[in-house]
Amino acid sequence: MRYTTRLIGAMGLLVLGVSTLAQTKTAPLVQSEPMQTGDNAAGMIKEGKPTAKGFRPLFDGKTLKGWLGEKGYWQMKDGAIVGMSPPGTPHHHYLFTDKDYADFELHADVKLEGYGGKPGYNSGVCIRIAPETYDSVPGYQVDMGDGYWGCLWEEHKREIKVIDYPKAEADKILHVGDWNHYFVRAVNHKITIYLNGVKTGEADDKPGLLSGPIGFQLCHGGNTIASFKNLYIRTKFETSDGKKINSAPLKSTVPVIPTTVIP
Repeated sequence: MRYTTRLIGAMGLLVLGVSTLAQTKTAPLVQSEPMQTGDNAAGMIKEGKPTAKGFRPLFDGKTLKGWLGEKGYWQMKDGAIVGMSPPGTPHHHYLFTDKDYADFELHADVKLEGYGGKPGYNSGVCIRIAPETYDSVPGYQVDMGDGYWGCLWEEHKREIKVIDYPKAEADKILHVGDWNHYFVRAVNHKITIYLNGVKTGEADDKPGLLSGPIGFQLCHGGNTIASFKNLYIRTKFETSDGKKINSAPLKSTVPVIPTTVIP
């Protein structure tokens, strides 16, 4: 969540029924066939889209309609949401949905870069958050950053890794400076995370929030260009143990937030 060093990575998407990872350092796969990014049919994707029924896009690929954020930090570019935080930026800057989500399965392609060819600092896919301002956003963050890939961070309350995934293992499967895939399942207090088809952790976290917007973070300190595309969510599904989930999007709990962050 907080720190940055040089990122080192390798390829690691699971293809169809393959259960082992290629350990050679190579370019990310070109996805021309269905790929398994989770643990069951919900994790299957083809050409960036889930193959299972019930998933719907979180944005239209052209505008930021349905999202809340500060002007000047977020834009649509080439079908992706792109956040840009120049070096030295003193605050966090978030973008989040104008609806809340409780239980869900989520697909997201994510990319983290920095300015001037340097590694990106830090970002993340935020879930079950409780925005107070565009700088202060308590809640979970499926993290992106050196030493934090595959982890689940809780921002502004406990300030801890709820799920910790070893950096050495993340480095084996990470596509540095390129697109990576997150598949996340949230059911009641249980959060499960897959990075590039590898399960990085699962937590039954009773202190955590149970609903809130989906969002993205630009961490304070800057030097971050964070991109997000192929965002698909479903709130009606059946878990592997047969539990039926039907959790429609909720009315937003986000308060009226000023359009600028005041130091």
